[in-house]
Amino acid sequence: MQRLRMGVVGAGLWGANHAHVFTTLPETELVAVCDVSPERAEAMKAETGAKAAYTRHEDLIADPHVDAVSIATPDFTHTPIILAALAAGKHVLSEKPLATTLEEANAIADAAARSKAKLMVDFHNRVSPAIVQVREAVASGEIGRPVHGSARLSNTTFVPLEMLSWASRSSALWFLGSHALDALRFVLADEVKRVYAVSREGVLASRGVATKDVHLAILEFAKGTVVTMENSWLLSPDNPQVFDFKLELVGDKGQVQADPSHNGAVRRLTGKGLRYADVLGVAPTGATRVGGFVFEAIARFVDAVLRDAPLLADVADGLAATRALAAIEQSAASGRPVDL
Repeated sequence: MQRLRMGVVGAGLWGANHAHVFTTLPETELVAVCDVSPERAEAMKAETGAKAAYTRHEDLIADPHVDAVSIATPDFTHTPIILAALAAGKHVLSEKPLATTLEEANAIADAAARSKAKLMVDFHNRVSPAIVQVREAVASGEIGRPVHGSARLSNTTFVPLEMLSWASRSSALWFLGSHALDALRFVLADEVKRVYAVSREGVLASRGVATKDVHLAILEFAKGTVVTMENSWLLSPDNPQVFDFKLELVGDKGQVQADPSHNGAVRRLTGKGLRYADVLGVAPTGATRVGGFVFEAIARFVDAVLRDAPLLADVADGLAATRALAAIEQSAASGRPVDL
């Protein structure tokens, strides 16, 4: 069996998800890990059995035993790692967003066009059962022509204040809006043509995190659908999960609603308030399989490289999301609509 030899850059929470997939699938081997923290890199090496641990992504990419690189680093760090891996001819799986500026996203798109290597963006909601059902309701004509809708993907304050040490170098728009924007493009099979947005700041800044509190955007799609999108880092920590994701589309024949964050089948009340256990993103499986859409999305990259299956989301998808998010930032800053 041909095995894809993987290197993972980023030994944090999401890097651990990547490492789990590559140490579980029989057609992959995790050979190298990398993190700017030597302690985290060595810890992941010990936990996964990887052969090498690095603190510089350049060294991991130069490792001749690495066929492909997966990137699970902070939002603003993706571009140089992607460009270096593509230049070395190595396949790339990158966490969202592809980049946090349109200039960087265009540079990645140009590099990908010149490279024979594959580049996939991990927009994992494309295999979320709830989001896929919304897409099917639209594609089948079940709700008729989508007229308007709403999307909310927001976090509690735990994420910017405690979970992310680098929150001041990103925002809920980039951290969460990248997922929500791609989910909307995916379910509508359409592109954003015009945005109008506002933002607010001051709450997080007063607590030591210098970033926007919330972005609210009106998205006009090319086929006529209008969607409002909320991306906030101000939700109460009393929420049963750190994220709240809701999506609704109203058509001329019906409507469809999804709440992928409501894993209410299992409720935990153990002295920390009500908590929901994840029953969608991660699911139990056999020893050589991965379960749940979070792991499944990563496994789709392996299918694309080894079996030439379609990429779950390619560089064009990453570029489209970045273009729309950058337009939202521009509109919020200028107070005027922005045409894409």
